[in-house]
Amino acid sequence: MNQKNPHSKIFVLAVLSVSVMITTGTAISSALPEMAKSFPNISVSQIDMIATIQQFSVMITLLLSGFISKKLGIKRTITIGLILTGVAGVFPFFSHSFILILISRLIVGCGIGLFNSLAITIIDLFYEDPTRSQMLGFRSATEQIGVSILNIVVGLLVLINWHASFLIYLLAFPLLAFFLKVVPEPPIPLGSENNKQRINLPVLIMTVLLAFMVACTTAVIIQVPNIIVTDLSKSSAVSSLIISANTLMGMVMGILFGRIYRFVKKFILPLGILFMALGSLIMVSFHSVFGVTLGAVVCGMSYPLVGSYIFSLVSVIAPKGSETLANSTLLIGANLGSFSTPLFLSELGKMNSLTTHAGPFLTAFWLLIILTMIVLIYQTFFQKKVHQNIMN
Repeated sequence: MNQKNPHSKIFVLAVLSVSVMITTGTAISSALPEMAKSFPNISVSQIDMIATIQQFSVMITLLLSGFISKKLGIKRTITIGLILTGVAGVFPFFSHSFILILISRLIVGCGIGLFNSLAITIIDLFYEDPTRSQMLGFRSATEQIGVSILNIVVGLLVLINWHASFLIYLLAFPLLAFFLKVVPEPPIPLGSENNKQRINLPVLIMTVLLAFMVACTTAVIIQVPNIIVTDLSKSSAVSSLIISANTLMGMVMGILFGRIYRFVKKFILPLGILFMALGSLIMVSFHSVFGVTLGAVVCGMSYPLVGSYIFSLVSVIAPKGSETLANSTLLIGANLGSFSTPLFLSELGKMNSLTTHAGPFLTAFWLLIILTMIVLIYQTFFQKKVHQNIMN
């Protein structure tokens, strides 16, 4: 089989391999409770930033990645991004300075930001619908596979010490070698470089929605270790297994996205939001490992449906010729949601009287139910058939 054929299995795997490292920022969440013990003078919210601060620099480099890739080429830009992610990601293994670790996490974000949108762009350039939409679902699943496997590895490495958990970033280097060997420089459509791109209201609305859903998703990953270790007095290894179950469910839903969409059509969006609401309610209702696990798994069903659907809409709702800018705008929204998660959790916790680490999810439940109803009413009575070509 010709590995240069975009539809060959090895080519598909190589294209998707870039996405494995995109969501690894939160993969070290299970190590944060142990890390906090080494920094007793640092607040819990500041410790949690280790899992989210890289999203700030991701947003900056997302804006620059298009310009850089035009100058250097898409493959070279992805290469630089993966090298930065690998080198800076491993740095905390050697460091005992909280400030230097934060700086290294910002550099990790710079690396991820360079190839984040390009992981979608190479799919846009190599594939056309319906294969393109299916590949976007697979890409979402690949992110979940990566963070799920790495969560399990972190759970094992943290038994050594929290420093060892950052060795997971060594994975960036074999993934880079695989990508470089198989994938050629993507073909750029003629005249696309001269298009003046712009953003419209539908893209902005989807960006805000995506930011909120990513904040909820990241909140689950960040807060599960705190619930398990602090509220339930269990080990960090237990929390890593729960997070892995969450991400494995996300992987399954990403793979099944195409089939689910064909069945429920546009209502896949409120369905995805509803899963997050139900998972949040379960986590706050049952003060047990089983309850947290079940809630986290149900929450894991949410983002692959919401995220894959929103990115599939880009070719329909974005101004013609502005798809690349629309993708970057959505990704900036997603990373803003992830970056703001510690503040998001803090504010949610203030909106009810619960004092446990699961408390913020009660407020999240009601907000998500309201959002589900708003989206459902809009799609039922007002939305035009703008998505009929997505999976056809």
